[in-house]
Amino acid sequence: MRVALALIVWLAPSLAYAQFCPSYTASSPNNDGGCAVEAVPGVNPSDAEWQPIFDLVSQGPSAWGDAGPTVEDIGQGCELPNPLEIVPARFPCELLKAITTVESGWRQFCVPTEPSDQEGGSERTIISFDCGYGIAQVTSGMHVGETPDFDRDRVAADPTYNLATGTRILAGKWNYTECVGDNQPRIIEHWYTATWAYNGLAYVNNPNNPNYDPNRGVYDPAIGGSVPYQERVFGRIEYTGDKWDPTELAYPNPGDIGNDSAPPQLPEPDCASPTDCTNSREVHETACNGIEGSGGGPTTAGVGGGAEGGEGGSQDPFFGDDPASADGCQCTLKSADSRGFWWSLFALWVLARRRRR
Repeated sequence: MRVALALIVWLAPSLAYAQFCPSYTASSPNNDGGCAVEAVPGVNPSDAEWQPIFDLVSQGPSAWGDAGPTVEDIGQGCELPNPLEIVPARFPCELLKAITTVESGWRQFCVPTEPSDQEGGSERTIISFDCGYGIAQVTSGMHVGETPDFDRDRVAADPTYNLATGTRILAGKWNYTECVGDNQPRIIEHWYTATWAYNGLAYVNNPNNPNYDPNRGVYDPAIGGSVPYQERVFGRIEYTGDKWDPTELAYPNPGDIGNDSAPPQLPEPDCASPTDCTNSREVHETACNGIEGSGGGPTTAGVGGGAEGGEGGSQDPFFGDDPASADGCQCTLKSADSRGFWWSLFALWVLARRRRR
């Protein structure tokens, strides 16, 4: 029995990652979150098929045209040394890949495992219990009574449109938060605070929160552990699971971040990990297609703003590791390396008890 249980614990993370798929579609009697849009049948793109979607969406609405919704322009420059200017939104593809790995495991469609009335049905839109839709887990605007100025049906049905809608929310977070370094959109590390805000500008995501190990290193999904949301995302950029080329990102100094729910303007990140500033790293330009001057390697500070603001967030009381969103953005589906693991382990424990009886 002990050997079997050990095998369950070892196998559960990988099995759960593939299997866990909520689909709280509008017509489900278990749809208690007010999800307004029906799940759409579809076949999820393969990892190879996702790559050109990420490349396109990272270039912003000027590249994708009517394949995605409108997205506000974003600030660039924070007088360090470049002055603030307003530019069309673009995004590091590495960041989009990592966020959606954490949010959905790159799934727009999958075979439902919950709720009970949807379980085992045909492959369809992944919809979390609080109405996060598709690969980017778009939640804002997807509830009964909400009237967003984007196409909700396409969010459910179209992987490209869904991902592009996720960047629309990310662009808002960039504009709403304080500068990191010179606030250059092509520098991956400059998205640190916007990534934090994507899950909620709350103390639960502050790296100085005493609930987190003060000696932790870069988040490695193979090891897991409790870390702020933005560290989970940044860790996925370094530990990509061979889905794309890894990048060893620099981190802000925790002494500059303080102890509030939202950080102030931050200097150029140069720490080797969230807790190691004795060793240093340089920041990195995105390697996305269509980004002028991007080489994917380290760059120097000041190669050319943000604004203040904050969103709510709370710690998920069941899954522990993964901060949950309280602001209604696309961050409600937790990484399956925590959520799926515990659900699978619980199900297997119940099955074992039944067999013993």
